[in-house]
Amino acid sequence: MTTVFTSAECNELEQVLDIAWEIYLRKGELDSHNLDTARAALTRAILDGFEQGERNRRRLAIAAVASIAQYEAVIVRRRPAPAPASSVKL
Repeated sequence: MTTVFTSAECNELEQVLDIAWEIYLRKGELDSHNLDTARAALTRAILDGFEQGERNRRRLAIAAVASIAQYEAVIVRRRPAPAPASSVKL
Protein backbone atom coordinates (compact mmCIF):
# COMPACT_ATOMS: atom_id res chain seq x y z
CA MET A 1 0.00 0.00 0.00
CA THR A 2 1.54 3.27 -1.12
CA THR A 3 -1.48 5.54 -0.92
CA VAL A 4 -1.19 8.91 0.76
CA PHE A 5 -4.26 10.18 2.60
CA THR A 6 -5.22 13.78 3.33
CA SER A 7 -6.21 14.87 6.82
CA ALA A 8 -9.84 14.97 5.71
CA GLU A 9 -9.62 11.40 4.38
CA CYS A 10 -7.98 10.23 7.61
CA ASN A 11 -10.84 11.77 9.60
CA GLU A 12 -13.36 10.10 7.31
CA LEU A 13 -11.61 6.73 7.63
CA GLU A 14 -11.59 7.08 11.42
CA GLN A 15 -15.36 7.61 11.35
CA VAL A 16 -15.77 4.54 9.14
CA LEU A 17 -13.70 2.49 11.61
CA ASP A 18 -15.93 3.67 14.47
CA ILE A 19 -19.04 2.62 12.52
CA ALA A 20 -17.50 -0.76 11.62
CA TRP A 21 -16.44 -1.35 15.22
CA GLU A 22 -20.00 -0.68 16.46
CA ILE A 23 -21.42 -3.09 13.89
CA TYR A 24 -18.83 -5.74 14.77
CA LEU A 25 -19.50 -5.42 18.49
CA ARG A 26 -23.24 -5.88 17.87
CA LYS A 27 -22.51 -9.12 15.99
CA GLY A 28 -21.18 -10.54 19.25
CA GLU A 29 -18.21 -12.29 17.65
CA LEU A 30 -15.52 -10.54 19.63
CA ASP A 31 -13.67 -12.86 21.99
CA SER A 32 -10.22 -13.28 23.47
CA HIS A 33 -9.01 -15.07 20.32
CA ASN A 34 -9.68 -12.20 17.95
CA LEU A 35 -9.50 -9.21 20.28
CA ASP A 36 -5.99 -8.28 19.13
CA THR A 37 -6.66 -8.68 15.44
CA ALA A 38 -10.25 -7.50 15.01
CA ARG A 39 -9.61 -3.76 14.90
CA ALA A 40 -6.52 -4.19 12.70
CA ALA A 41 -8.47 -6.40 10.32
CA LEU A 42 -11.31 -3.88 10.12
CA THR A 43 -8.82 -1.11 9.41
CA ARG A 44 -7.15 -3.09 6.63
CA ALA A 45 -10.52 -3.97 5.06
CA ILE A 46 -11.65 -0.33 5.19
CA LEU A 47 -8.42 0.90 3.60
CA ASP A 48 -8.74 -1.66 0.81
CA GLY A 49 -12.32 -0.61 0.11
CA PHE A 50 -11.36 3.06 0.16
CA GLU A 51 -8.48 2.43 -2.25
CA GLN A 52 -10.92 0.66 -4.59
CA GLY A 53 -13.00 3.82 -4.76
CA GLU A 54 -15.78 3.26 -2.22
CA ARG A 55 -16.56 6.47 -0.36
CA ASN A 56 -19.87 5.72 1.34
CA ARG A 57 -19.04 5.35 5.04
CA ARG A 58 -21.78 2.88 5.84
CA ARG A 59 -20.97 0.63 2.86
CA LEU A 60 -17.27 0.68 3.72
CA ALA A 61 -18.04 -0.30 7.32
CA ILE A 62 -20.47 -3.07 6.37
CA ALA A 63 -18.07 -4.49 3.78
CA ALA A 64 -15.23 -4.45 6.33
CA VAL A 65 -17.29 -6.35 8.91
CA ALA A 66 -18.48 -8.82 6.27
CA SER A 67 -14.93 -9.63 5.21
CA ILE A 68 -13.19 -9.47 8.58
CA ALA A 69 -12.41 -13.20 8.71
CA GLN A 70 -10.37 -12.93 5.51
CA TYR A 71 -8.32 -10.04 6.89
CA GLU A 72 -7.88 -11.60 10.34
CA ALA A 73 -6.35 -14.67 8.70
CA VAL A 74 -3.79 -12.51 6.88
CA ILE A 75 -2.91 -10.54 10.02
CA VAL A 76 -2.49 -13.68 12.12
CA ARG A 77 -0.19 -15.24 9.50
CA ARG A 78 2.00 -12.10 9.41
CA ARG A 79 2.40 -11.90 13.19
CA PRO A 80 5.89 -13.02 14.26
CA ALA A 81 6.11 -16.23 16.22
CA PRO A 82 6.63 -15.84 19.96
CA ALA A 83 10.20 -16.21 21.15
CA PRO A 84 10.94 -19.67 22.55
CA ALA A 85 11.17 -19.95 26.30
CA SER A 86 14.67 -19.96 27.64
CA SER A 87 16.03 -23.38 28.44
CA VAL A 88 18.43 -22.03 31.06
CA LYS A 89 17.81 -23.56 34.49
CA LEU A 90 18.34 -21.44 37.54
